[in-house]
Amino acid sequence: MKNLRTRFRIWIELEEKKEEDLDQDTGRKRKETSRFICGKGVYGLLKAIKETGSLTDAAKKVGYSYKYAWDRTRKLKARLGIPAVEAHKGGKGGGGEMNLTPEGEHIIELYGEWQSFIEKCMEHKDEIEMAGLLD
Repeated sequence: MKNLRTRFRIWIELEEKKEEDLDQDTGRKRKETSRFICGKGVYGLLKAIKETGSLTDAAKKVGYSYKYAWDRTRKLKARLGIPAVEAHKGGKGGGGEMNLTPEGEHIIELYGEWQSFIEKCMEHKDEIEMAGLLD
């Protein structure tokens, strides 16, 4: 038998639901993604922005184009209603920087805590089951 492993995905989304609207062309309900805030990709991008202080360097670090990374930060701002990152223009020769706002810091903290918790639970699955903690 081949070796198998269990994987998981977590994401952060807004609690409040928005009205589901219909696609004008097909009349079908649109996929509900407007509440999505952060998954593995956005988490990695925000962490890289925090580490590098630069959207350009952060995008390179996570393998995104600059435009894609920029679009992620704009979409995040639109969904939250407030920015998760703030840009500071550089001087004549460039040198601008980007930092996380308190909201951006909160997002990576929350995501990181849950990711770490679930990884630990998966590592100690047998002990958790034996202790009857899930019953």
